[in-house]
Amino acid sequence: MKKITYTLFAFGAIAFAGSALLTSCAKENPDSPGIEYMPDMYRSPSVETNGINAWVNDSIQMGNMLPPDGAIPRGFIPFPYENTLEGDSLASLFWKNPLQNNDSIEAEGQFLFERFCIYCHGPKGDGNGKFVESGKYSAVPPNYVVRYKAGFLTDGHIYHVITYGKLNMGSHATQLSPIERWKVIEYVQRLGRGGDAWSVYQKKMQEQANMPDTTSKKVPAKADAGKVKPK
Repeated sequence: MKKITYTLFAFGAIAFAGSALLTSCAKENPDSPGIEYMPDMYRSPSVETNGINAWVNDSIQMGNMLPPDGAIPRGFIPFPYENTLEGDSLASLFWKNPLQNNDSIEAEGQFLFERFCIYCHGPKGDGNGKFVESGKYSAVPPNYVVRYKAGFLTDGHIYHVITYGKLNMGSHATQLSPIERWKVIEYVQRLGRGGDAWSVYQKKMQEQANMPDTTSKKVPAKADAGKVKPK
């Protein structure tokens, strides 16, 4: 009986010493999981940002690793039209807004417009922003209402200008993501049609379509209409 008791006491002492040893190893490095028995590669090594590692050839010195050839950023939307007059014309014809027209998206576009565009283009989109009124802007931006009525305020054209800039206006591609550009475009179109929200504009268009046509007058029928004239 004593032999069994001593044996159990010995195993307990060994287990306690082993746990103490593993705990002390873990305390040296708080990120260390300690000594694991047969992890079987279920715990992959952690590659720190801007750190050096032994698995990639271009990381022998501190710095960001180069992306693979042909890789694009997450969420990146390519714009296939170049920064040329031809590219602007093609974008005007074929680059369409994928977002639906509604008041909520226009409100988001207004939020962005008032932070990036209003200082030059003005709150009404007439080109009378604070920079223009102060005389610090050498060129007057276009009037959205005039451009809209002339048919030049297309979604693709506005996207092209936001992406590349035009004349005194610089590119806003770094300030506005592709989705944010479309939201701004919806609000620019709203200013171009006079400032009415999409729901109000649709209601007015429906009322206008239901109005009777008073421009054309009916010609009164002649008394001898339908009669055969004698030869």
